[in-house]
Amino acid sequence: MKKLAQSGLIFLMLSVSACQSAPDANAESGSTAELQNTLWKLTELNGASVSTAEGQRMASLTLDSQASQARIVTACNRGSAGFTLEGDSIKFAAAISTKMMCPPEQMQQETAFLKVIADTVRYEIKGETLELYNSDKQLLAAFHSEYLK
Repeated sequence: MKKLAQSGLIFLMLSVSACQSAPDANAESGSTAELQNTLWKLTELNGASVSTAEGQRMASLTLDSQASQARIVTACNRGSAGFTLEGDSIKFAAAISTKMMCPPEQMQQETAFLKVIADTVRYEIKGETLELYNSDKQLLAAFHSEYLK
């Protein structure tokens, strides 16, 4: 009877430990968002806040883990770039995009956004915020995770 009770206790302990969730990949930073397969809305570009005007397309970045392709959306055009990851390092290949003309302010923002993609070497996720940095450790852009409803 004693062996049966011990076996039952061991089984119970193993069952409880197996039900505990595995640590989150971003637990160290307190992040709940994943780098890949998340729609990242551009919120800051070269130190300036970015907002989306009514009727304007939201600037965003989505990293597709299956294709290793970044989908780039600006207020004016859409594009893509291949990317590689190694730890917290990220490198984008040359971006390609459509070439529609838009108002000068939107075109300036687009040019700056594409330059950020070209200059990025490192990323950091803090909660729901993605930050991209250059080789001088300067913050180039910040994004907020967006979830489809």
